Amino acid sequence: MTIVDEHDEDGAMRLREHHLVVATAKHVFLHREYGVVFVREAASREDLATYDLTPLLLYGLSVPGTSLRWVMLTPVDNPASIVSVLGKAWTRADGLRGRPDVLKVSRHLAASAVDLPDTLAATDVRLVVADGSDKAFSASVRRCQEDAMWASLPRRRATPSTTLDQLNRCATDRHNHSFQSPQSRVNATMEWWRNRPPRAADLPPGDEIDWRPGAWLDAWEKGLAPAGRRYFHKDTFDGAVWLLTTPPVADDDELQEAISADPESNDLPDVARALVRCWPTSPGELSRCIGSTARSLEWFLDRKAALDYQQRNQLCELLGLELDRDFRTYETCAPCVLIARTSNAAKEAYEFLSHGGDLVFSNEAVPASGLPDPSWRYLMFQAYGGAPNIMLVARGSGVDAKLSQDLFINFQGAKPIRLALYRDIVRTCAKACRDSRSNIRAMKELSDRHVSFFADIASEI
Repeated sequence: MTIVDEHDEDGAMRLREHHLVVATAKHVFLHREYGVVFVREAASREDLATYDLTPLLLYGLSVPGTSLRWVMLTPVDNPASIVSVLGKAWTRADGLRGRPDVLKVSRHLAASAVDLPDTLAATDVRLVVADGSDKAFSASVRRCQEDAMWASLPRRRATPSTTLDQLNRCATDRHNHSFQSPQSRVNATMEWWRNRPPRAADLPPGDEIDWRPGAWLDAWEKGLAPAGRRYFHKDTFDGAVWLLTTPPVADDDELQEAISADPESNDLPDVARALVRCWPTSPGELSRCIGSTARSLEWFLDRKAALDYQQRNQLCELLGLELDRDFRTYETCAPCVLIARTSNAAKEAYEFLSHGGDLVFSNEAVPASGLPDPSWRYLMFQAYGGAPNIMLVARGSGVDAKLSQDLFINFQGAKPIRLALYRDIVRTCAKACRDSRSNIRAMKELSDRHVSFFADIASEI
């Protein structure tokens, strides 16, 4: 196999890699009357069949370490061949830059498309199977599902998508527009990728189905709670039809308020759970601060029960979260200190706060002189457009052992900083761990003591 030799400035060779995702769509369905319908809160196909919704197949390609993703949907009873999907993606999606050197797929897809390795090898593309611990691939799966849900958001004066063909064209147009638009700041991976010349797809037509669909396509349904009553609603912003868990109301501001007030119709439980699992204080201490109980908070995080409006607001304030009313999702709005208690919990919180690895920097702070803290390692990271954060990793823990094994996407390793700065980080983390309300306040005070604090760290490392 011939691989184009592409090097960084330091001479190291880098390979182009794509992640291929194939699954039943989690958030997009077809309706006989409404056409394309979007479902924000996932439910099983059986539950949604009562609303006359037909499932779709999702195909997605992602560039790991960047925000570049392309998606396409087909009816489940008329699947596309993998080769034809790749041909369209590598020809039409500008951000993918044509065929890669490596195409990573799930073990289920690899087992169902036995001829794919040879087909790809003929075009100098190597097929790689993702293992169960590949968090970057898992992130690609989640984000391709999410991208399909927002594929209908039109640019100004665009027509809403009501058919699959329109939706697929809109998804490709949005991908190309996003890639071609100038960006004020990009991470190193994105900058390298944007400078790659496009390659021809060089694939056969792929007229015949070259893979076997199976139950593995619906793996995301496992563990879903039974769906409650839902309501069709046509969005006044983009004309898209949604199936919501709250009744539609005439006034858009009232609708936004109803959505933000309903814990089942937004992602607050999921986002909060990722942070609570790593918050320095216990869930019991957190629950007392919001006037709840540990069990009620746990039920809320697991979507088994609701918190009242005041408790949700207090939880958002404690965790530094705010609602993005355009996308109806919660985002972080404040810096914080977290403790990596388990690999999975730390990874989930890191991916949320880093926007999937779109980072200004991600380094372990070590003193340029003197000895480091014998108990903790201090992982500093900041996403573009986000707040700086610190993840504490206990020395000798399971997370400690995995820190150098690509546990955290785009982690750049240990870098020395001034001893005084290092000691201030240690003191700040100790203060942040005292009680639930001290966390964000301590990090903000740290920034106040050092003008452009994390900008200084970024320049030093």
